[in-house]
Amino acid sequence: MELYLQFGYGMMTHTTELLRAWGAGGTILSPRDLSAPQLVRMANSISAIGREALLDPQCFAHDCTHNRLVAHEYFQRYQENPTGSFTGGVATAGLLNELAALARSMGVTRHILPGPVARPVNDDWFSFQENTITEAPTHFGNDPLIATIAISKESILDEAQVEAVVERAAQWNVQGYYIVAESPSPYLIDNPVWVANLLILASGLKLLGRQVILGYSNHQFLIAAVANVDVIASGTWLNVRALPSMDKFYEADDGDISRRTTWYYCPQALSEYKIPFLDIARRRGLLADMRPDPSLGSTYADMLFSGAAPTSINWGEQNAFRHYLTCLQGQVSVSRHRTYQDTMDAANALLDSAQTNLATLKRNGVLAADRDFSPILDANRSALLLLHDARGERLSRAW
Repeated sequence: MELYLQFGYGMMTHTTELLRAWGAGGTILSPRDLSAPQLVRMANSISAIGREALLDPQCFAHDCTHNRLVAHEYFQRYQENPTGSFTGGVATAGLLNELAALARSMGVTRHILPGPVARPVNDDWFSFQENTITEAPTHFGNDPLIATIAISKESILDEAQVEAVVERAAQWNVQGYYIVAESPSPYLIDNPVWVANLLILASGLKLLGRQVILGYSNHQFLIAAVANVDVIASGTWLNVRALPSMDKFYEADDGDISRRTTWYYCPQALSEYKIPFLDIARRRGLLADMRPDPSLGSTYADMLFSGAAPTSINWGEQNAFRHYLTCLQGQVSVSRHRTYQDTMDAANALLDSAQTNLATLKRNGVLAADRDFSPILDANRSALLLLHDARGERLSRAW
């Protein structure tokens, strides 16, 4: 499994720095956060360091109002026509023609196709998808196509809707699927049914023999390796690590982004901590135990372990973001193993180890507030069991 960056507000410098340092991965670029000239420059910068840039059209809702998103010419073609017009005729062609022109200017060679959020999965949603896929080669030629499967938080809780997507997607002439799942909470998700159904959806699509990219992800979805997902995508702010609603595509500014708190990601506990709690860990003789394994590749937090009290060190959001994403990249890169069972065992071992580390830290007053992974452990364990029941035998054979 690989980590791609889910591009968000203020990520231009982070993107090139991290991809260059990792020598791996790629980026899913966001028209919500970049103008057309910026998209071109960003794609060129990513290509120059030998990494892949993909463009997410973000056509999740027809009535989006975010000023940067609706300024793009392809999105204007999208909004010029009523939603019922996208049946393979002039409206579909106009949207894809403008999107292809933007992609060519960026040098993009694999194309994420536009797709609205399924609310619910029904014939109208399938019609948009299938007519778009049929029309796409006229504009993108023989380039590989990736279908957007955007699904609402209500629909993903319905097993019948999840299986309907897998059944119909088997017939689509695409090389991959880009899953965007609306989540039931702002960040970490404690609903085991939602987590399980997302894994069942992803694994069902992977069993079709095509690439699966799971967008808007975070460390909770290291377990997606068990579903044989190829790529998870994550970013800096929470609104690119989870997608609890489509509100971000309507907002006129970035006022939802808070810069008040800096969090330290402790990968062995799968949790994030405010810096004063690292002072507590230091006083209790546990700070060294919170340092990431060097194999994960992050040096961005080294200064926190220099011997001084962490709160006395000027460690800000830039280092916090790069530390989080680099540790996540390291964890993602070793999450998939030789067999399905080995991957399942490793995922459960990661959860068990995190539980042990969390218990030790809590006993000593080192607490992670609302980024504590403890409530998520059982949701992930239960989801893995449900995934095994639904797909385990087929995944094991196809691994």
